[in-house]
Amino acid sequence: MTRENGDSAEPGSADATTGLLGDATAESLGDASMAVATAETRTEMASMALSDAREAAESVPDLDAVATRLDAYESRLASITDRRDELADDLGALVECERVSDAGDEAVTDRRRLAADAAAVHGAADELSTDLESFERWLTDPETRYSELEADIDAVEESLADLTATVEAVAAGRPAEGSDGDGDGVGAAWADARLRHRVVGLLLDDSRAELADLRTWADREDPGGDRLVELDDRLDDLDTRTSEVGDRLDDLARPEWEERFGGHLGAFEDETADLEPPLDWADVHAAFETHRPATDPGES
Repeated sequence: MTRENGDSAEPGSADATTGLLGDATAESLGDASMAVATAETRTEMASMALSDAREAAESVPDLDAVATRLDAYESRLASITDRRDELADDLGALVECERVSDAGDEAVTDRRRLAADAAAVHGAADELSTDLESFERWLTDPETRYSELEADIDAVEESLADLTATVEAVAAGRPAEGSDGDGDGVGAAWADARLRHRVVGLLLDDSRAELADLRTWADREDPGGDRLVELDDRLDDLDTRTSEVGDRLDDLARPEWEERFGGHLGAFEDETADLEPPLDWADVHAAFETHRPATDPGES
């Protein structure tokens, strides 16, 4: 902070540090101090961006599509704020330690670590601010909301196309990639497809819930017209195609595959049975990776 008329600098600032420590140490610690100060500033900017987003969402806080996003951003800000507070504590402890003792290699490492931690908080805060700016555009512009949902539906369609290709490979007796190429390899591909089929269903449920919220929102503020109808029709088509793929997987099932992989499939089904949109996709992905069967027939 710039001083005028000989006023004292704030505690923890580069100028205050120089008064306590030798010039060489103070210069290094001053860099860390400035990094901490920048992280604090960027965190405050992210907080203001979240306040702006809350204000933009005042008319629709009851919609899950809005509330879930706000909750996620608030959690991210809380985490960044906690890390910012830890930086201030670490800086104060480092200043006090170097004031009363000689600064050795360990102190140099501590200063560098503090500067790196501050840079990480700075980056996280900037990323949150950018995401919140995008969120505010989503809140204020119906076209942005429809375009983002359309992109989500595009992703579901792509996932379904990949799944359909896997099912055709299973029908042709081609094993899962990385397997030994025997019957169990084909069975692993079938089991993997069953899990992915469940994920596609969850994606469709999530998109349906989002569309319902956007329709409610449009009824209140901005009639979506043909755009919402088109998105609804696409989801209907994907529902039908997904059901057909599920039926094909059932037809392809063999008793030995069901015996070997049934535990994986049942556990994943149980773990995702009670999930309701909007979904936490990090949790879904973690469950998928946990229960995905091994492709090597020698593995369990």
